[in-house]
Amino acid sequence: MCYFCICYHYIYHICICQYFLKTFVALLFKNVIYFCYWRTLPMNTGEIIKYFRLARNMTQEQLAQDAEISFSTLRKYEANERNPKYEQLSKIADALGISVNLFMDFEIQSVSDLFSILFKMEGQADLEIATSKDLAVLSEDALFLHFKNGYINHILSNYHASVESIQDMDAQYREKALSEIQNRLLDDNSSIHTDSPALSADSGKPALSLSSADQTWFELSSDCSDEEKEQMIKAATFIKSCLRHSDK
Repeated sequence: MCYFCICYHYIYHICICQYFLKTFVALLFKNVIYFCYWRTLPMNTGEIIKYFRLARNMTQEQLAQDAEISFSTLRKYEANERNPKYEQLSKIADALGISVNLFMDFEIQSVSDLFSILFKMEGQADLEIATSKDLAVLSEDALFLHFKNGYINHILSNYHASVESIQDMDAQYREKALSEIQNRLLDDNSSIHTDSPALSADSGKPALSLSSADQTWFELSSDCSDEEKEQMIKAATFIKSCLRHSDK
């Protein structure tokens, strides 16, 4: 083979490799963002079940067995051909290691809606509707909600500090950062009655604050299309599998 042909093939393969490498890296970064922010997408009950099942690397057979329901029933749930009752949702949530509340869509529109939640929080979460004792006359402006549960107050304090820490971000990044902070709390299945708060040695640093890597993800995902995000999921799944197999 002539020298020119060798150089041509060499340069050609380098260009091809660089193209695929750049494409793969771009897809990977954008897909991770899409994967983290599933709650920003409209999802029905079946899609939520499927999302968390795949996130846990579980097959339908495994989830059905762990949740003690039939395989055909679970398949219909994921296909949205049948809506599971609360008892079945609770079993599925336990098998997936998530809160059953993730399947619920709360809408507060009436006085009844509001107080049904407040009364439940009074009875189960030590919520207290209080007022300042220093005032001689009761005022609506002086009313406030307070939890007598120290763990809840600790988590709320961290949440407030975390929200304050992102106020200087641009609006589009701040919205995504807030979603990430809220998602972390929604994924926390620790008991408010038996678990103790993990107090940080650095009390000035919000426990739920975003890392620099998280903020970078938000910036990279700002211009992603839905099609690109779908491609990222496939790319992220592939690289995750490669990384885990390389460690074995």
